[in-house]
Amino acid sequence: MSATVERAYIVELTIPDNEAYTALTALARLGVPVESVRRADVWIATVDAERAVALDATIATIETIYNTNKHRLEIRTAARPRSGEVWITAADETPTITVAGRTVDGLRGIVRRTSWRLLDAAGADVPAAILDRATELFLCNPAFQRALR
Repeated sequence: MSATVERAYIVELTIPDNEAYTALTALARLGVPVESVRRADVWIATVDAERAVALDATIATIETIYNTNKHRLEIRTAARPRSGEVWITAADETPTITVAGRTVDGLRGIVRRTSWRLLDAAGADVPAAILDRATELFLCNPAFQRALR
């Protein structure tokens, strides 16, 4: 068995995001001081190290994940949230070995998460305490989800 690596594929809409707008208005109603909300799909893949670059290219061709007309794709070699970001996942997250129904050489498992970034009026990440409050009040339902920071 060869060595494996993790890759994070961050897929963010470049067109207006109704889900992020809904979150923004809900957070405002809850009294959370946020000026902007950015949401992205996060695909975390465990792949054979020698197949990682090929997986990068494959992900960019799967239109149910990434469409050049409406998405921006960021590939990260660190499969964890950055400062100012929270990832929400199912509490019973179970990796699958196919991507959009396709078998991909070297793929050991892939999961889907949601990334949330909350920004202040200056466009900077909100303080951690505000992100934590938003996560507890709205972004994560602990009955069936986990928040990763």
